[in-house]
Amino acid sequence: MKTSWLQFLKYTLYKGYLRLVHETLLVRHRYTLGLENLPDYGEHYFIVANHQNTANDPLNITFALPLHYHVNALARANVFSIHPLMTRFFYWIGLLPAYRIGWEGGEGIEQNFRSFDQVADRINSGQPVIVFPEAGHTQGHYLGRFTTGTVRMAFYVAKADGFREDVKIVPTAHHYSDYFDIQTDILWHVGEPISLKPYYAAFQEHPNSVMRNITRELHARIQAMMLDEGIEDYEAKDFLRNSSLNTLRRADTPLPDRLAADQRFARLLNEHPSYQEIISLATELRQHEERLGLDEPTLLQHPTWWQAAAGIVLLLLLLPLWIVSLWPHGICYYMPTLLLKSDKMFTNSYRYILSAVILYPLFGVLTLLVMGLVWGWWWQALLWVLLWLPTGRFAWAYFCLLRRTRHALHYLCASRADLQAIEALQHRISTFLNNQPHES
Repeated sequence: MKTSWLQFLKYTLYKGYLRLVHETLLVRHRYTLGLENLPDYGEHYFIVANHQNTANDPLNITFALPLHYHVNALARANVFSIHPLMTRFFYWIGLLPAYRIGWEGGEGIEQNFRSFDQVADRINSGQPVIVFPEAGHTQGHYLGRFTTGTVRMAFYVAKADGFREDVKIVPTAHHYSDYFDIQTDILWHVGEPISLKPYYAAFQEHPNSVMRNITRELHARIQAMMLDEGIEDYEAKDFLRNSSLNTLRRADTPLPDRLAADQRFARLLNEHPSYQEIISLATELRQHEERLGLDEPTLLQHPTWWQAAAGIVLLLLLLPLWIVSLWPHGICYYMPTLLLKSDKMFTNSYRYILSAVILYPLFGVLTLLVMGLVWGWWWQALLWVLLWLPTGRFAWAYFCLLRRTRHALHYLCASRADLQAIEALQHRISTFLNNQPHES
């Protein structure tokens, strides 16, 4: 698959713009572990990962790699039927359709062979392809079941090249400090690749057993690198992990260290002899905090009326600047969420993609035209648009201060009986957790 220099330049510039917006507005800190395990660009390999945060998963992989890498990804096939122009755009940025039996049925599965040919063309031309074997995203920090489809596709690619080159599958894992806020931390962990060349002969004799064995190995490697809390009682367990009751880590430590501590806490909790009692108390505690409009950082800080008053004064002083900064960031933050129907895991995907691809360019042109044509402020309008990235970060910092101040007021207005009830529940859970020794 040959690419002209002009196409390469357009792709690199557009990818650079998307990465700039992503890394400035959406991401606070990016961590990448094990990048030395990734094969050299030009080798034949798949990048395989757990799938949690919808479109942010392939974006995080793409933006963690050098800018000149042309990375492809399999995406749900239904998005390719939105509009012919969108279809051409998706192919141009490297998306390829994946048909799933649970959505497109048996007829769609037949079309996957056409996608397999496209994948083989990209891989055998030296472009890596991102695949999510769960065939759909999960709703949190846990790993779903893998089908053999990913390994089957990898052998299809090898066969298309006559089994001459080694096709590799690279297990990787994502971890997010938060799925729904912006300015959060992300981690991408790259594991050692699985080389398929040693299996070529066995695959031609016993393809199904070889594919099942490699799929199990792939699942185990990804599971070991990520936070897998398990789907059972997920909300209560995730609440405990992010609470002060998780004494194995601190919130101010780097995300890779927090991940290691959270993995230990998840094992401790899932294997605890008083698991059911802990889950029941955690559910009650979570409901109590939500009813009072409180969060864990506020409960830890025990804010005073002086601190709340200082927050209110600062908010009032900065209010005019915040109002100015809301154009266009306030619209870009809230408008995409109006399109969400039920799956909250799409929150940041909608927020980022619609903003970066459509809303920011549209509002940029609109700002230049209105300020330039109406008032003749062309240079001022251009400067304002160029300052959108720092003003966007300010707008978010102000919103976070507003949220912290609101929680502080909720805390100060809560009755002593309610706060004592929270402390009693925390103490009971802590007693249970401390009855089982922590892992060293």
